[in-house]
Amino acid sequence: MALFAMSDLHLSISADKPMDVFGYTWHNYMEKIRSLWCETVSHDDLVIVGGDISWAMYLADAVDDFRFLNELPGRKLLIRGNHDYWWESLSKLKAFTSANGFDTISFLQNDAFVWDNTVIAGTRGWLIPASDSFKAEDRKIYERELIRLDLSLKSAQSLAPNMEKLAVFHYPPLKNDGSPDSSVSKILHTYNVRRCIYGHLHGIVAEESFSGVADGIEYRLVSADYLNFKPYNLDGR
Repeated sequence: MALFAMSDLHLSISADKPMDVFGYTWHNYMEKIRSLWCETVSHDDLVIVGGDISWAMYLADAVDDFRFLNELPGRKLLIRGNHDYWWESLSKLKAFTSANGFDTISFLQNDAFVWDNTVIAGTRGWLIPASDSFKAEDRKIYERELIRLDLSLKSAQSLAPNMEKLAVFHYPPLKNDGSPDSSVSKILHTYNVRRCIYGHLHGIVAEESFSGVADGIEYRLVSADYLNFKPYNLDGR
């Protein structure tokens, strides 16, 4: 029952938007995902998929991408990314997976998920105020994501107060130099979180990102291209 993570799959069976245009690394990327996932993950494992899962615009159009994901080994726990426009209410997402027989896929939204000796919480996140591109209109979304993070970790605390808590974000919750966002960090420390994973970053920006310990919390980037499309083993630290 190993625990893995990989973000930003950008599956495009359902939409004509292959990632090859973003560089050679993405050439034949879906076959890379399939091959390396099957080599790495077993039936009894869980893979956290940290957002930007499918390029489909609507949930009904994402069937082929979800089928691709469902047929890969292991359970999958999904959080929302900024490009997951198909994401709807939790009840509609569950109805969609049930109707299509996608029985290996679950969703994380304002709640928590227990796996073996770890309880997983998290949210999409947003640009942090220290970001150069943060604008006044980002403030409301950022603060709403803080509320969602707190709700998720509160659920984790209620479900499994004595288990290790793993926080999952799509957006990076800290600067590239390892400076944590103070509001996010305060919430994480309130619930005694010691590990976080995040995605969203690609290419040169990903290479310049922070992976390591900052303010007592370990952060790890798990974007698919950064991992060379091989799921990251969170149990093999």
